[in-house]
Amino acid sequence: MMELMWRCFEFSGRSEHEVALFEPVPAGETLYLTKKPPDTIRLAPAFLADEQLFVTAMLRDPRSVVSSKHPKRSDVYFSGFRRWRQYAEAIQRLEHHPRYLVIRYEDLIEDPDRVQSTICQRFPFLTQRGRFSEYPEGARVPERASQSLLGVRPFDPARILGWRDHLPRVKGQLQNFPDMQTWLVNLGYESDRAWMKLLDDVEPYQQTYKEKAPHLLKRLETDFRFWLKTRRYLRDRGLSRR
Repeated sequence: MMELMWRCFEFSGRSEHEVALFEPVPAGETLYLTKKPPDTIRLAPAFLADEQLFVTAMLRDPRSVVSSKHPKRSDVYFSGFRRWRQYAEAIQRLEHHPRYLVIRYEDLIEDPDRVQSTICQRFPFLTQRGRFSEYPEGARVPERASQSLLGVRPFDPARILGWRDHLPRVKGQLQNFPDMQTWLVNLGYESDRAWMKLLDDVEPYQQTYKEKAPHLLKRLETDFRFWLKTRRYLRDRGLSRR
């Protein structure tokens, strides 16, 4: 999404890859583009206080998310349902805010120009300079981003059902988190449990990498650290917490 936005809208600048919201924007920027997925669960206080901050959040079928791998650790799955659920809950808390736009990955893949039109309607201050459907023509993607994205690729609707190539992983996550099925129905990814027939006779896959919930002390330390970051952000922006 970040590369699409940079390619198809006018910005004064951008971060080269993932830079947290809480890092200062370079001096002189008037419309700056950045991303950091973990900010999804941490940005609410700063977002609600800063009327110049606009957010696009991406929602994706959890079966696809738990089936994804990162090129730096291709031997393991990169994210689990626990984290997906944490992000989804954070998104739901802000999804109706006028400066917060939720986009479904599946909608973007199937009809990129319609999604771009939605962005234009929600954020009319953006100046369009290209169409999402033209991507990646003319795109200049930073090296680090290109590595994470496995290269610059055109839209491929076949990726929507790519999780079906990872049924052992999906079954393992469903065993650990039965509420995945409820989320799938509530978000409209499935209408009932019929899809689970795909998992019949499939041996579940389990891994320990990034699967355990953080220890209580670790969570408290992280909460305090982001509380301080939020205070600094608001101070630097000349804002008070609302």
